[in-house]
Amino acid sequence: MLLVRPARIADIDDLLELSHIAGSGMTSLPPEREILLKKIQRSLASFTHDAFQREDYFLLVLEDTQNKKVIGTAGIYACTGSDQAFYAYRVTPANHYSHSLKRDVRAELLHLTNDYTDCSEIGTLFINGDYKGNGSWLARSRYLLMAQFRDRFCENVIAQIRGWLDTNNRSPFWDAIGQHFFEMDYNEADRLCGTGSNQFITELMPRHPIYTHLLPETAREAIGTAHPAAARARALLEQEGFQYENLINIFDGGPMLRAPIETITSIQRAHLSEVSEATNLIHTENLLVTNTQLGGYRAVKAIGQISEHGAVLLEPETISALNVTPGDAVQYMRLEEK
Repeated sequence: MLLVRPARIADIDDLLELSHIAGSGMTSLPPEREILLKKIQRSLASFTHDAFQREDYFLLVLEDTQNKKVIGTAGIYACTGSDQAFYAYRVTPANHYSHSLKRDVRAELLHLTNDYTDCSEIGTLFINGDYKGNGSWLARSRYLLMAQFRDRFCENVIAQIRGWLDTNNRSPFWDAIGQHFFEMDYNEADRLCGTGSNQFITELMPRHPIYTHLLPETAREAIGTAHPAAARARALLEQEGFQYENLINIFDGGPMLRAPIETITSIQRAHLSEVSEATNLIHTENLLVTNTQLGGYRAVKAIGQISEHGAVLLEPETISALNVTPGDAVQYMRLEEK
């Protein structure tokens, strides 16, 4: 069975393995044991808090319980800008007209902005390729956590999509801008951000607007372009109602998407009910089901049935995996895929 739960210290080796598979650009899953341990510890503390705290970070893992191995991750930051400024570039049009030449010149500008400060942020979504096909419900398990504990999150939710890298794992966008101001290559900057040592952004980031016409063509093409490996993640976000609003990551130019929390599709489709044990179900459907515990959060994709009275009918094994008993409250949503 595949089960979503909070990360534990004992998961460190599996998470380190996943971070190496993820490769460059996955800033929130750095391939460094000590940093990953700190992330787990921060998450464990967040799951124990009984009220909203800006610095909370909830790290969920997808476990193959049969093989006792973590094969995926998904995370939520309670509030951006909790410990330092949260920057992005806003891409805006610039129009210049010469009456003497009767010439209209159009361009684009990159403006440094803090527009997405005080938003919750989802990220750290990654799954081992051997388990392809489970990324959708893993991503949704985050939204059901947010639906169940709405007061722990902000009014708006954002997501940063990995930007485009070339075949040499270099970022044309970084090479055109960041390289000149930070005097380090993309991988080093990416590593520093992954370790949480990103104060240098505030200290060295250029403050003036940048005309994109002055950038190489490869850098311009990277603006708002997702890494091929992140294309599916972006599609899933758009299905949930996230929209690209011309804000991009200051490092790799990847798109940033936003949605008001109440409009997220999975949150709107989440229902509270009670669970009942049943076998030999007839009118079954695919469900994403969670318990209603924070520290002991569990989520599974299960074959179940909604009774005429609204109860969620599940097999005993599924009820046990959720760490609930018949009659307990659960949260569920129907999944489209069969």
